[in-house]
Amino acid sequence: MTRKFPIITVAIATYDSERTIEKCLLSIKKQTYPNIDIVVVDSLYYDREEQEKCRKIIKKYARYFQDGPERSIQRNRGIKEAKGEYILVIDQDMYLTENVVKDCYAMISSNNYIALTIPEVSVGEGFWTKCVALERYVSVFLEDGMNECCRFFKKKDAIIVGCYDPTVVGIEDSDFHYKMQARGKIGKIKSYIDHDEGKTKFFGRIKKKYYYSIAFREYLKRYPNIAIKQFFPIKKAYARHWKIFLKNPVLTGGVVLLRSAEVVAGFLGLV
Repeated sequence: MTRKFPIITVAIATYDSERTIEKCLLSIKKQTYPNIDIVVVDSLYYDREEQEKCRKIIKKYARYFQDGPERSIQRNRGIKEAKGEYILVIDQDMYLTENVVKDCYAMISSNNYIALTIPEVSVGEGFWTKCVALERYVSVFLEDGMNECCRFFKKKDAIIVGCYDPTVVGIEDSDFHYKMQARGKIGKIKSYIDHDEGKTKFFGRIKKKYYYSIAFREYLKRYPNIAIKQFFPIKKAYARHWKIFLKNPVLTGGVVLLRSAEVVAGFLGLV
């Protein structure tokens, strides 16, 4: 008898995604798991000509919807429209290695986990992208803990916790993660995602951090102990993996500068 594989929906919130979306969708199509539904929820709020270009690409591979303005609203729409019992939430600039979905299903169906995190490897061009990649590798890829958020879960569990909260813009991932964690254990698979940072610009990243930190006040009220640890510029992972930083002194200097500027921008946004 052939084993029946439940439908798994991959939900993607997009905004002006022409640069990365086809590669993202092709990485889903190449998954070794056999029963995948793809839902893309595109933003309503960008240039119509660019939107039409993106729509044509997306419709070749996925079911297409529009919603917004914030990513959390788009993700909630993706959860609502999902055909699958399980959902994987990713961004438009993420490329799945071939066994991500299969490994997620195998782990969550055979263990007592309510949700799963997936390691990310930052890829892209330029010095600042290399700095971002180094910091993420040390603080997220090599670690299990508060520096990453769950991406794979059952649809019914997401609905029970109220899905993503649009009032905490930029940190809705963390808020959702801790709502899920309050209901059960969260695991981590070994297969990873390539996260395409493009060519990171120093001031562009600082500006984004400032914008996201404006909503941090509400998050701080909900999770004061966790929020303070996340906001603190020095992470325990840095001490645990100091040898990696020592091997890359120039990039380490860039990490220190970028991380410091992000913290200052975050503090200004908060106050």
